[in-house]
Amino acid sequence: MSNGDSSPFDSFLAFFLDDDDSRSRGIRAVEPGQADAQAQRGNFYSLVELMGESPARSQALDEIQSILQQTYYTAGGPLSAVLAEAIQNAHASLAGLNRRIPASDLRAGILCVAVVHNHLMMASAGPGLALLATAGRLDQFPPDPSYFANPIGGSTPPTVAIYRHQVQDGDVLFLGESDWILITNVKTLGGAIVNTSRLNRFDVVDYLRQQSNQAQIPGMLMVFHQRRDALTAAVQTAPRGLPTSVSAPPPVHTLPLESEYTRPAAQRPSLRPTDRPPAQPAAPTARPLSQERTAVVPDNAQQRISAAAIGQRLAQAAARSGGWLKGMAVKILPEAGSRAAAQNPPTWVGSVPEAEIAIPPRIPPFAPPPPTRGSRARLFVLLAVLIPLLAFATVGILNLREGAVTQAEGVKLVDQAEAQLAKAEQALNLDDKAAARSALNDAQRYLNEADALIGMSERSRGLAQSIRTEMQKLMNVRSLYSLDFPLAEFPADASPQRVIVFDQEVYVLDSGRQIVEHFRTDPGRAIVEERSGPILKEGDLVEGVTVGRLVDIAWQPRIPGFADKASLLILDRNNNIFHYNRVDEATVVRLADAAQLQSIAQLETYNGRLYLADEQRNQILRYSPAGLGYDEPPDNWFDPQVQANLAGVVAFAIDSDVWLLMENGTLLRYSQGRQLPFSLDTSAGLTGRLSDMALSSLPEGRIYLADGSQDRILVFDKLGNYIEQLQAAESNALQGLRGLYLDEVSGTLFILTQTSLYAHPLPN
Repeated sequence: MSNGDSSPFDSFLAFFLDDDDSRSRGIRAVEPGQADAQAQRGNFYSLVELMGESPARSQALDEIQSILQQTYYTAGGPLSAVLAEAIQNAHASLAGLNRRIPASDLRAGILCVAVVHNHLMMASAGPGLALLATAGRLDQFPPDPSYFANPIGGSTPPTVAIYRHQVQDGDVLFLGESDWILITNVKTLGGAIVNTSRLNRFDVVDYLRQQSNQAQIPGMLMVFHQRRDALTAAVQTAPRGLPTSVSAPPPVHTLPLESEYTRPAAQRPSLRPTDRPPAQPAAPTARPLSQERTAVVPDNAQQRISAAAIGQRLAQAAARSGGWLKGMAVKILPEAGSRAAAQNPPTWVGSVPEAEIAIPPRIPPFAPPPPTRGSRARLFVLLAVLIPLLAFATVGILNLREGAVTQAEGVKLVDQAEAQLAKAEQALNLDDKAAARSALNDAQRYLNEADALIGMSERSRGLAQSIRTEMQKLMNVRSLYSLDFPLAEFPADASPQRVIVFDQEVYVLDSGRQIVEHFRTDPGRAIVEERSGPILKEGDLVEGVTVGRLVDIAWQPRIPGFADKASLLILDRNNNIFHYNRVDEATVVRLADAAQLQSIAQLETYNGRLYLADEQRNQILRYSPAGLGYDEPPDNWFDPQVQANLAGVVAFAIDSDVWLLMENGTLLRYSQGRQLPFSLDTSAGLTGRLSDMALSSLPEGRIYLADGSQDRILVFDKLGNYIEQLQAAESNALQGLRGLYLDEVSGTLFILTQTSLYAHPLPN
């Protein structure tokens, strides 16, 4: 709640997401206190709806919010020009970020709201939804979803739309991402906003969360409430632009209504921690009231609302809802309309103090009246029977009407899904895969909403099958038919993470049980002939070195003159590396400058050299074989000018170039210590939760990415072009997909899941 400027209104806020949710940063509320120099520019609220993929997504969101806030409180000129300038500056920043980072393709929708004195102005570009309930009507801004088609961050300058409004007592403003239109209908959303007050705003938030199936979508409710000391203030004139300086003395800061702070602490509105600097609490001061109000009740007393006042509030709520509730009452009880029309109650503002009640004169003791008899008694019995029947009839009529509306909305959504499917088929005929994919996604979304409203029908079931078929053709989905019988299965407490294969030897790193397990297959990779069990586990003692937490494994081929046997390399969290082969078993790998290693999370070998990815130093260390081990200090593989960030590396592979798969789904490519411009085709709908990769050694070979979030394997060429995706034929065999290994000699793809290990011939 804020009253830092000279506005006669306080704002009461309620947010749909908690501060610990990362998406909550999409909404920012800035309400300067009375001691802030920014107070004369009023309150500023912004909504940023960020779309697309980028390794700098979080950074981009924070930067856009900071630019919007800084521009608003520093730029001079008319209010509309300042808001437009803020959006243009944010567009320039996002477009620049997309140009600097090859893997970045972000777009954003922005909604800015400024409240100065009793004037509200909104500016928008791209997606973003605002609804304003005022004086019995509901305004939507921007007025049409066509405004969503031009988000900021691209090559086209944004088109900024402006909305102006003079704030009135009880006005309600809703800000939210455009997905609110998809997860709930406008009637539900608008009806809730129209009936929102500063006292029930948290209940409205809970209600809309329930209506959206607890969808985590940013949103904010704001209720304007006129201050008690401003009830008799003169109407202010419209401001002419903004001051170019924010050094003017702050306006008088009036105390908030006490009723706000009588709510539980968990239900009070909170601003983002960075938006309002902490201030020392001021001692409460008494505010002068008129003699009439002071004579009735003290200023700090909380008043009960009389029955008449409650009735007036309900009448106002019905009027704001567009009159449909009143119309229903007139149809059921015709006399209600004539009685309501004859009354014109005064507008209710705040708590209504009740007049002092005089002590009534003493009356005689109560004596019960004689029992009713005859027709009068029968009338009372009839009323007692009819009243429940009328109540049930009223509820039934309302339920039937709501059911009819829901059915109509569901049928309309199915129609929209069918139209989008036809649009996708037309785009496929024109070989426009991007437009076809977008239309199919929209069709599936509409169909999901329809199913939630009216359930699955034969028509919607047929549409779902058609959408699935078209999507599989578009995405070139290939089924893996040899996943019926796994090579090996793992217990419930296992968490297999990596698989390495050499000839018939198979090694699996299980990070759950903290073991490295060995298997031996038959020559055809069809069955496991031997399961040796753990060859190394956390806590083992090898040549005086205690094995720490196991983090990665790699294969080291035989190196003439240095290593006469091929071996498995095992890395632990203490930066120790162990050799293992079935002849020598486990030994310790000696490294020069081992004490300088900081946080090694991945290891790989190539042409006899050992590569270690040090996350803390953001450097790849390259060891060459020398002496009895790696006795010479390592080289820094990255060029000194390269600013690499190895935090969150998921997988590491080398084919003369170095490939790094990051936890946000980005695949980075480096050559000779420098980063190459490379990005994956996003037509496959990358989720940002890829768990492993397998890389062909050939220059024209393929890249296989394990997408555990959608139980599929994505296939790309080494230019980043999407080729196909591999899925289980008719089972959930790929559920919990974890790791991949490509055996190019036998043409076999080894697939590791949460529960099983599979071997499948590479599809031709």
